[in-house]
Amino acid sequence: MLISVHVPKTAGTAFRTRLERHFGDRLLLDYADRPLAPGHLWRRFANPAPSVARLAGFACVHGHFIADKYDHLGARARLVSWLRDPVQRVASHYHYWKRVPDPRNPDCRRLVQERLDLEAFAALPRMRNVASRFFGRYRPADFFFLGIVEEMAESQRRLRQLVGIEWDDATDNRNDDATGGYALPATARARIAALNANDCRLYDEARALFERGAP
Repeated sequence: MLISVHVPKTAGTAFRTRLERHFGDRLLLDYADRPLAPGHLWRRFANPAPSVARLAGFACVHGHFIADKYDHLGARARLVSWLRDPVQRVASHYHYWKRVPDPRNPDCRRLVQERLDLEAFAALPRMRNVASRFFGRYRPADFFFLGIVEEMAESQRRLRQLVGIEWDDATDNRNDDATGGYALPATARARIAALNANDCRLYDEARALFERGAP
């Protein structure tokens, strides 16, 4: 069973579309935990992972949850996810919430109400090291497949080779940052990277594995 951890703003929504097409009713979506919002631990307690018996008939779970949520599946679970340059991920998250606000999230409300600039948004505690939070105790080497947004074509090829999931670029709903990323001053990039040091290390690990040919 594939356990797909959707880190926000790392092509996870596009990946969800491919999973829906590939697995159909064998895909289970799990977005109830909302790890970036206050009360995450309570919501995780209220929304425990389904038992092995309840997961019968499903081939993949995809959503916003911490990677260890489905550890009870043991060796039958194969973790998959996508990573993105941490500074670009933060910038994408910032601009996405400006376009499509999430009124449930207090950090998004603060972004809108206080008109935060990108660096102020990046400094919010819950907006730091987001990928590391979603990965929990796991490192890139623990994943069956880990796509790199900046290496999209090769990631798609490896995904197709591993599990047969096709990726038709023509159907993507592309945002304004989908191809080249956001141009940021060097000083802003350095500050945001420093606020996301854990994610930068995670991303560097993933890139090193990717360049060695790991899926």
